[in-house]
Amino acid sequence: MVGDSSAVSVKEPCRPLKVCFISPLGYGLYNPQSNLPFGGAEVQFFLLATALANDSAYDVSVLTTVDHQPGIESRGGVRVHKRLGRRRMEPKSRQGVFDRFRELTDYLLAFREMRQQFIKIDADIYLHAGAGVEVGAYGLICRLLRRRFLFFIASSADLWEPYGKVEGPLKWLFPLGVKAAHEVVCRSSEQQDRLHSQYGRKGVLIRTGHPRPPTRGAPKSYVLWVGRGNPLKRPEMFLDLAARLPHLRFVMVLAHEDAHPDLLQRVRAQAVMLKNLDLYEDVPWSQIDNYFACARVFVNTSTYEGFPNTFVQAALHGAPVVSWRVDPDRLLSTGQLGRCAGGSFDRLADLVQGLCESETGWRTLSQGVERYASTHHLLSVSVDALKNVLCSANKRPISKLRQELSA
Repeated sequence: MVGDSSAVSVKEPCRPLKVCFISPLGYGLYNPQSNLPFGGAEVQFFLLATALANDSAYDVSVLTTVDHQPGIESRGGVRVHKRLGRRRMEPKSRQGVFDRFRELTDYLLAFREMRQQFIKIDADIYLHAGAGVEVGAYGLICRLLRRRFLFFIASSADLWEPYGKVEGPLKWLFPLGVKAAHEVVCRSSEQQDRLHSQYGRKGVLIRTGHPRPPTRGAPKSYVLWVGRGNPLKRPEMFLDLAARLPHLRFVMVLAHEDAHPDLLQRVRAQAVMLKNLDLYEDVPWSQIDNYFACARVFVNTSTYEGFPNTFVQAALHGAPVVSWRVDPDRLLSTGQLGRCAGGSFDRLADLVQGLCESETGWRTLSQGVERYASTHHLLSVSVDALKNVLCSANKRPISKLRQELSA
């Protein structure tokens, strides 16, 4: 008997593409009541994940880290996996041979735990943003499980030689992870150039994107700063700017960081002395847009960035960006998003004062930055670009995926 005539070949049913965003510090965005802090990379993953979840061709989950009550929640169509953080992969200050062995043991335990987590989630593609030794773990785990791994550049510092500011004896795992990634996503052309120079890789460009804000008639009445209470953000420079220009109104929206309580106290003490400045702390993400709607100028004082969400948020509201130093793709130097002071505080003050006092100059620049952001930085554009990258990485064209799901 050659074969069983009763045997029937069963075609595996088609299913959506399963995508998991690894966002350890992002839980506060999915559950605002938790009051947990987050950063710019987490915001972009939140916007992309929630938008992608609206497409039936994708099954979206997010892996976050919490201090208690691990489990799984459903948030806006996104399945949120809450992993209990053990901080095993954080750099340690150990020096001796035994300490190095203990650190390696911690890493191996974390690697095993994360591998089990990936198996449990069972996604086709995993995405992570930002430098760290964990990038090497994610890349290796995905290779072992025959899954795809996409690495997103979060900051220009991620591409600083040789380890992207990652420290410790296991820092070599970060470049290993970049090389193991199936695709590396960049936010700017500059990042693509640096990636190619350092790793010989051609990065995929997905620009920072945000939803188009509603049309509002609110007056543009102040100079705005939004950011975390981190020394790299240099919030005290904005306070110095307010002191330099006492005839202008300034608004600071500051998110606290537990690691820098002294900076927060200094900012509070200095802000109280400035009659022309209003300080707002830990504003919920859902309310941030209200501050951009009334801003005439947005100021950035960071030492370095990737492609800040705040640049896009401000521009979409018609508020030119005036940056002390950060100038991705020279979009500020060329006037497409605003102006750059080139690291000069005096120049920063002059640019802000000029835009606040010249109605004609401000209006021309305002219309230009809004037009540029609406063309290149809408969330819908970024989501479409991400879908193309996901389907390319999975070797499954989006058109074919939709045909299979509708069959």
